[in-house]
Amino acid sequence: MEDHPSRRRWRAAVLAAVALSLLGGLALAGKLASDRLMIADPDALAPDAATVRLARARGAIMFREHCAACHGADGRKEPARGAADLADRDWLYGSGKTSEIEGVIAHGIRAEAPKTWKLADMPAFGRARPSAADPTLQPLAAGEVSDLIDYLQALENRRRDTPGAERGRAVYTARGCHDCHGGDAKGDPGIGAPNLADDIWLYGQGSREEIRRSLLDGRRGRCPAWAGRLSPGEIRELALYVHSLSESAK
Repeated sequence: MEDHPSRRRWRAAVLAAVALSLLGGLALAGKLASDRLMIADPDALAPDAATVRLARARGAIMFREHCAACHGADGRKEPARGAADLADRDWLYGSGKTSEIEGVIAHGIRAEAPKTWKLADMPAFGRARPSAADPTLQPLAAGEVSDLIDYLQALENRRRDTPGAERGRAVYTARGCHDCHGGDAKGDPGIGAPNLADDIWLYGQGSREEIRRSLLDGRRGRCPAWAGRLSPGEIRELALYVHSLSESAK
């Protein structure tokens, strides 16, 4: 039978109506899922809930668009930038709760935002004035830098204790390193001071030259604040995705 033009137009109209209906249904489902997401406690969301799976899928798209340039497509660390590994369980700001991740995404780190994280700046001990915040702080001598490196590498079992490491322990205390990193050098996630006693390094892989560069030049890594550029719902979706990256960490 010949397919009359009017029949083809009718079929096309029906298909278009069906497509619009499906799109409308998907949009409504997405809106309902987003509403459920925003009224829930982000730290209590069930990891296998359909709403969370959908949110993570959308968060993955935003991560590739906004975060992968520094953290990499898989969320692993970028040593040259000092971008943290988001796929392990070593958290620098907070303990890895979704709500904490959400706060970092929203307000950033050392960003131009009122609630940004900016409590822990690593002084540049190779400069005449290591810290603008503390004018009394003095630079480190070459021997002190070498001893501190010995001490830090002994902490993570890269080298055995030596007289240099013992002297470095004294330098660590005398120069106030414990104020941020703690007496045991295990850091303080409340202010973003990293753990120096494990084998995880924010900048590089813990070589002597990399540690020396951190001590002499200082570190003040930055993460932009996304509040105002992403909606609260998008920030939560992104936080849920970032949280999921660490769930498979061993």
